[in-house]
Amino acid sequence: MEKTQPQENHPEYEEIRSSQSESSLQLPWVERNGFPHWVMAVVWVFVALIAFNIVGAIVGVIGILATTDSVDPALIAEQLSSNFDILFLANTSGQILVMALATLLVVKLHAVKGRRKQFLRMQTSPNVWKITGLAALLFVIAQPTILFLGWLNSFLPAPEFMAEMQETMAEMISSFLKTDNALLLGVFHIGVVPAICEEIMYRGYVMRALEKSWGITAAILISGFIFGAYHLQITNLLPLATLGIFMAYVTYLSDSLIPAIVAHFINNGGQVIASNFYPEMLDEQVSPDMELPWLLIVLSVILTSALLYYMKSQKNPEQS
Repeated sequence: MEKTQPQENHPEYEEIRSSQSESSLQLPWVERNGFPHWVMAVVWVFVALIAFNIVGAIVGVIGILATTDSVDPALIAEQLSSNFDILFLANTSGQILVMALATLLVVKLHAVKGRRKQFLRMQTSPNVWKITGLAALLFVIAQPTILFLGWLNSFLPAPEFMAEMQETMAEMISSFLKTDNALLLGVFHIGVVPAICEEIMYRGYVMRALEKSWGITAAILISGFIFGAYHLQITNLLPLATLGIFMAYVTYLSDSLIPAIVAHFINNGGQVIASNFYPEMLDEQVSPDMELPWLLIVLSVILTSALLYYMKSQKNPEQS
């Protein structure tokens, strides 16, 4: 016998319609409105880049105006480029306000209430501390490999203005780290803040949004490349993207941001601490004609590959 459909005013129809409405409300905003997760993530990457620079510029100008009576734009720009305290304060403000706090707001479009921390992987897991320890070891033994990738990257042609911009940035950081009290400030501005804020944005938000659309393998690789490109250092893109992929990988294995945050801090903060004891390393630049420690690089590549393979076996199969 053919089953008849309930009429619109029938109680059964009202129950079905109510059930469909409740089901729709359980979906995040992007899915209710037909937007792919990856599109929203890519849009936010570009918006965040612009907002980061705007926030940094505003904070920088306010900082300069608070320390001088001059309102001459040329003088303000000159002081901003030489006042490292204000410059790093501006950079840190942009990271906290845009990469961290604003990203937490954008996540509301991708996950319903109660699931946002899980979406960002702001959580612990059964294997999180083991993966964290292995990630810390990974970022130590991989340094010669990263140096080798930087050397390979130096052979690639780059627009002159981008090369000059990266050189200026490197000189600025080098000059800052040579000043008094640079160790503590450097560890905070270069180590702690990026390790937290950039991980929330890239391994938390961008990686998960890409994973929702394309799966975990594409999410790890593409989020790593986006992380490298976001730094606007084309002559350093390959090592930065590789570091991003490593941090995405340990995030996936642990289902938590903690290992990536620790690894990120070891990479950035470790360089600040090392430069404090060996200031001469600040003047070293990766170039095609530099001499490389080939034996150390080969050993690093072997150990890094072996550790990455071993870490895969430590993933909890019950994790998402």
